[in-house]
Amino acid sequence: MKRLILLCCTAALLAGCSKTDPHSPSAIRQTIFKDMLRTSETLGGMVRGRSSYDPAAFQSGALKLKTLASAPWTHFPEFDASGPSHASAGQFNAAARKLEAATTELAARTGPAATMADIRPRFAAVEESCAACHRQFRPE
Repeated sequence: MKRLILLCCTAALLAGCSKTDPHSPSAIRQTIFKDMLRTSETLGGMVRGRSSYDPAAFQSGALKLKTLASAPWTHFPEFDASGPSHASAGQFNAAARKLEAATTELAARTGPAATMADIRPRFAAVEESCAACHRQFRPE
C-alpha cells in the first residue's frame, strides 16, 4: 500500500513538472491567442446566424478583438528565419500589422447602426488574416 501511495505521489509530482511557466512568453502569447479565438468564435456565431445578432455585444467583442490583435507580438522571441516557416521577420511583422488593420476596420464598422452587410466582409478579412498567418507561420 505504501508503494502505491508513493507511486501516485511521484506521478503527480512528475506531471506537475511538465507544466509550462504561465509567465513565460510562450504561455502569455498562447493565452492571448486563445482569448482571440474565443472572442472570434462568439462574433462568428453572430455573423453566421448561429446566435442572434446583438449590436452592442458585437461591438464590445470587436473592440476586444482589436485590443488583443496587438498584444501577442511582444511575447515572441526574436524572429528566426531558419525556423520551419522559412519566412522573414519582415513577413511576420507584415502579417501582424494586417491582422491589426483588419480588426481595427471591423471595430470601426460596428455599433448600433451596423448591419450584417457592413460587418460580414470586415469579419471575413479578420478571419483571412488569421488563416494566412497560420498558413505561413504554422506549417504542418
